[in-house]
Amino acid sequence: MTSTAATVGQADTGTDGKTILDVENLSIDFMTDEGRITAVQDISFSLREGETLGIVGESGSGKSVTTRALIRLLASNAIVDDRSRIELTRRDGSRVDICGLTPGDRTLNQIRGGEISMIFQEPMASFSPL
Repeated sequence: MTSTAATVGQADTGTDGKTILDVENLSIDFMTDEGRITAVQDISFSLREGETLGIVGESGSGKSVTTRALIRLLASNAIVDDRSRIELTRRDGSRVDICGLTPGDRTLNQIRGGEISMIFQEPMASFSPL
């Protein structure tokens, strides 16, 4: 079995915007009945104000796990490596490590939808003009 990792790409926007999101050494495993499965291994990227980020890869390469980690919407059997960092610069200028927040945390609830949002792609619910 071969594994294809997701590729993180960023276009050069030519802006000098501040960094609003820093992801460093993001590694996520899942505990299953068959043992520990690595879904994401040592992914790092930054997003600056005004930039658009695209994450592409084959099915099963870790795209959804990576993006769900940004808002702590991982399954209960997910294990985020202690070295992983997801640092968000909030609107007030403060920085928070999202990996350090727990589900139900007040700060996390403020961030979700208020500062970071996710549009889930459900093929059966998407608009198709055909």
